[in-house]
Amino acid sequence: MKILELKRHLNKPDESYLCDLLTRGSDHVIVKYVSEISGRVGAVTFDVGSTTYAYYKTGMGYVIWKMINSDKKLEGHLFHICRDLQVGEDRVEYLDLLLDVWFDPAGLMTILDRDEVEECVSQGIIGKHDLEWITRQEQEITENWRQIIFDFDLLLSNFLSSVQYSP
Repeated sequence: MKILELKRHLNKPDESYLCDLLTRGSDHVIVKYVSEISGRVGAVTFDVGSTTYAYYKTGMGYVIWKMINSDKKLEGHLFHICRDLQVGEDRVEYLDLLLDVWFDPAGLMTILDRDEVEECVSQGIIGKHDLEWITRQEQEITENWRQIIFDFDLLLSNFLSSVQYSP
């Protein structure tokens, strides 16, 4: 079954991706997306065929992605700080608030796109309320990332083993 990811932006056109719906709860989904084009996250390049597993939960202040390269090797986990996250029947939708937090497999953290946040603040695109929200979410992620990643990976692993799913 397919589900649409709609990533709304403050400072550029929205993006949408058609993903495989892996599992659904009352307020959350786990989806899989296999990249048809190469891309980058910070200093890491992803080839065509790289796989992203993503967890979306209504009302959460971030989205978490587990990113695996085309050789099936874990590259890391990415947190997108967002608001207005809604899980619907046929789509997930959220407003990307620009700041991302990347963890490589060794646990090395990199904060991404802080310069974009600062630029949007200076242009009045991001206001005080959203800036405070971004700061709270960043703090939650940086303080609790090990547990958040563990919980997501366990949920994903339990699903994949229950259906003998091949990534």
